[in-house]
Amino acid sequence: MARTPRITAEMLLEAGAAITLEKGADALNVRSVAAKLNCSVQPVFRNFGSMETFRRAVIEYLDGTYQSFVAQYLDKSDYLFTISLAHILLARDRRNLFGVLFLSNEYGSRTVPQIISSPWNREAIDCTAVQYGLTVKEAEAVYRDVRFYTFGIAEALYAGSLIAEENELRQLLRGAIRKFCVQKRGVLI
Repeated sequence: MARTPRITAEMLLEAGAAITLEKGADALNVRSVAAKLNCSVQPVFRNFGSMETFRRAVIEYLDGTYQSFVAQYLDKSDYLFTISLAHILLARDRRNLFGVLFLSNEYGSRTVPQIISSPWNREAIDCTAVQYGLTVKEAEAVYRDVRFYTFGIAEALYAGSLIAEENELRQLLRGAIRKFCVQKRGVLI
């Protein structure tokens, strides 16, 4: 009798990520993963212990997809603009990925100061200070304002209440950065 192939944690993560990207986070459950891999639900529990632990692992796994998407746009000489544009385009072009990463509480809640002090945001803030001749405090304020403006556009694109071409999105973003910088120091860009 042929032995049934063992379903590995990697196979489960790949299946979970595929389901999430294709159908959204709400479609990710034990039965959908089992159906995708043509197996029972046992491998999920054997490898991850619970569905909650598996969901968190899938979201962490999707971080690589997110990082790859953002890397296509990132230019550290224009960091604030390119990272912001990447998030807007993520919401437009990879809705389900944007939704699970940014429109859920999977990573928990954070305050505005916690967002500003997050290690993954510091490089953008430091580059913003250098690019626009701002103090670190001014760059933090500009980053904060641009981030929330960016996510407003991204959420409208995600919801389908905004339709915009990439050039128009670029103009909106450049205009906002210009205005936020001018407010902080009178810097013209």
